[in-house]
Amino acid sequence: MKKTYDYIIIGSGFGGSVSALRLAEKGYKVLIIEKGKWYKATDFPKTNWQLRKWIWLPMFKCFGIMKMTYYRHMAILSGVGVGGGSLVYANTLPKPKPKFFESGSWAGLENWEEQLTPFYEQAWKMLGAKKNPKLF
Repeated sequence: MKKTYDYIIIGSGFGGSVSALRLAEKGYKVLIIEKGKWYKATDFPKTNWQLRKWIWLPMFKCFGIMKMTYYRHMAILSGVGVGGGSLVYANTLPKPKPKFFESGSWAGLENWEEQLTPFYEQAWKMLGAKKNPKLF
């Protein structure tokens, strides 16, 4: 049986999953391809010492939720599995402080803080984000 899709999305992290959702909401047939596995609650590490559940290094029989990719001037930590980067974002969903939008490459451009605020609010709502009462 041959299957056809309107869109094929590589990766199920924040970008891929939101893109797939929006396309599917418009009625398109969407396929998401993910190289990692679908983790169960018991697959996640409970302590910092469970390295095999943290790190993705198959040659050492480590099949954890994140991998490190090294380049000449940087190292990138990324999620490996359904959810991509959402597996390793530490359950945080901060909105940058106003000073961020006023500095560097943002300075002098449109009011990005004002333009992005509705999307932060939408993300918080869709993800069910709540303030940590111990921190705020």
